[in-house]
Amino acid sequence: MTNLHPNFKYADSFTQKLEKQIQPNVQEVKNGKFVTEILDGTFPLEGIKFWIEQTYHLVMNDMGNLSLYVTKARNLKELDFFLFMTIAEKMMLESHYLLLKAANISNDRLANSQPALECSYRTNYFSKLAITAKPGEIALGILLNFPVWAAGARALSKGLKKNYGFGKATTDTDKIDTDVLDRFSKATRGFQIQAIDIIAADLNEKTEESMAHVGNLAVDYETLVWKNYYEKGIELQ
Repeated sequence: MTNLHPNFKYADSFTQKLEKQIQPNVQEVKNGKFVTEILDGTFPLEGIKFWIEQTYHLVMNDMGNLSLYVTKARNLKELDFFLFMTIAEKMMLESHYLLLKAANISNDRLANSQPALECSYRTNYFSKLAITAKPGEIALGILLNFPVWAAGARALSKGLKKNYGFGKATTDTDKIDTDVLDRFSKATRGFQIQAIDIIAADLNEKTEESMAHVGNLAVDYETLVWKNYYEKGIELQ
């Protein structure tokens, strides 16, 4: 990619350092009881439906927050990035409907479901960023949040296919019903470069600590959501 911010290498090194620091969160999600019990087929199906419903609420709320991020863009690069993320989230929602259908979650049940408190905590944090944060801070929160979600998503896809009958081709598309987990859990280098280029515009020695705090909180809220999937889902025997 051409015309990168002069601060790009510094920002790239900064984000790589943070990505290493959040590995305990990544491993906590990947090796937590929610994921491991789905991998061994012992987690209740109703608990899986709870997770699918909660993910729907998260994606819908993320789309709302992303639309606000678009308005904070200071230049074409930032506008392109937040628009790209909004479109990707819409595609993710479309794929998630395949998972809802595979789990036999009716429209009425979905309409009557509510986001759990932990889900709302995460949403509200990203909503707060839309009001108070700079585009570089928002991009960092998105970038660091992703590997935590992706680690869990990839493992869940394996368990759902192996033990719960998911992973079938859909009748109305050329996708399989776990497409939302399979396709969207792989970050491209292009996405990373775009995010880091925006981070570079707001990063300096004075803002390092505050920006790291913003990113780490995004990771902590994502981890909290995954803990809740197990704690609430295991009760739905």
